[in-house]
Amino acid sequence: MSLIKLTDVSYSYKVPADDDSYTWQVGVKDVSLEIEKGSFVALVGHNGCGKSTLAKLLNGLFIPHNGTVEVDGMTTDDPKNIFKIRSTVGMVFQNPDNQMVTSIVEEDIAFGPENLGVPQKEIVERVKWALDKVGMSKFAKNTTTKLSGGQKQRIAIAGALAMHPQVLVLDESTAMLDPQGRKEVLEVVHSLNKEENMTVVLITHFMEEVLGADKVVVMNHGQKVTEGTPMEVFSRSQLLDEVGLKIPRTIELARKLNSAGWDVDVNCTDATELGDRVCQLLQNN
Repeated sequence: MSLIKLTDVSYSYKVPADDDSYTWQVGVKDVSLEIEKGSFVALVGHNGCGKSTLAKLLNGLFIPHNGTVEVDGMTTDDPKNIFKIRSTVGMVFQNPDNQMVTSIVEEDIAFGPENLGVPQKEIVERVKWALDKVGMSKFAKNTTTKLSGGQKQRIAIAGALAMHPQVLVLDESTAMLDPQGRKEVLEVVHSLNKEENMTVVLITHFMEEVLGADKVVVMNHGQKVTEGTPMEVFSRSQLLDEVGLKIPRTIELARKLNSAGWDVDVNCTDATELGDRVCQLLQNN
């Protein structure tokens, strides 16, 4: 069952021109997409391809100029639905510092539910639950400024979780993090998807991050150019090259080794596993 459905969606930006007039710049064009409840969907593409615009269309931050966006049966172009839609679809953006409004971790997470008018007792329970889900319970009383980038992003996710959304959209949420920070955030997101059956939409340009997704959607110049499972998308290497994307290095190496006559799995995603297999083959020879 589709929790989110986009039908022929287009959105353009007003761009000022030199003569005090303006022109229109395409953000997304004629995009149709279905996101199933409990699924993990990755949106990929180079900078400016329309990923972030599409993300903002999912919870009514942007309203399509053409086409429709439905969230749990509600269309985003009806003002009566916006509050419910934004409670259904939680957003986490690229820079965690821009999402924090207070200096204490637990107070920051409580900010959203407080603005929804959630009773105080329930807010306390939500904050505790959200901190536990992102593995940050022991940091509840800490100041946000003393956290690492990965920790801040986990707190931003906890803030979204405290709103009890059905969908979590992460718009380039790992882009500013180091490898360890990205690993921490992805572990949290995959755990929420598997253990809480939370629908996840991950927007990224790190192709390694889409390996655990149920579906990968590739964007280019505002349009959807292909979609499928990670391995189905990775098999379209020529198309990925044309839109400026590369398959994960481990898979690329495995395929080159296989083409050269080495008996390795062409879809191997684990570098250690691939290395062990190569060592085994060398020993046998």
